[in-house]
Amino acid sequence: MTYGLEVLDAKGVQTLGMEDFTLQRLATMTIPANRGSGAGTRGDYILMNVDGYSPATCFVTITPKAYSPYPQGAGHVYWGCVPTYKDLGGTQIGIITYCNYYEVDYKGDWIFKWKSEVVESIVEVVRVI
Repeated sequence: MTYGLEVLDAKGVQTLGMEDFTLQRLATMTIPANRGSGAGTRGDYILMNVDGYSPATCFVTITPKAYSPYPQGAGHVYWGCVPTYKDLGGTQIGIITYCNYYEVDYKGDWIFKWKSEVVESIVEVVRVI
């Protein structure tokens, strides 16, 4: 079994493969599991400053350290999710561990809230050379 990336042209000739580039891990960070909620909205993030990071040559992966031990979907107990990230420009990445949402009250007014239900996750920043 072969793993990796291969790009073939219309005639089946390989034009790009894993031997054509190198992956370099620039940074790794563990994001702890977190569960919470509150009133209002949030705009904060966990700052990750990575020397050599550029969205043009790098990518970010976020992988949970644990996976749900039971089936997912409607009718099942909810399992947490992984955080997401935002490119902040330069060498900075913001790790976001919550979501903002709203509910409508009995008068039709919006009530803003936030919720965080993330599992422990590993953030890796990788450069393609």
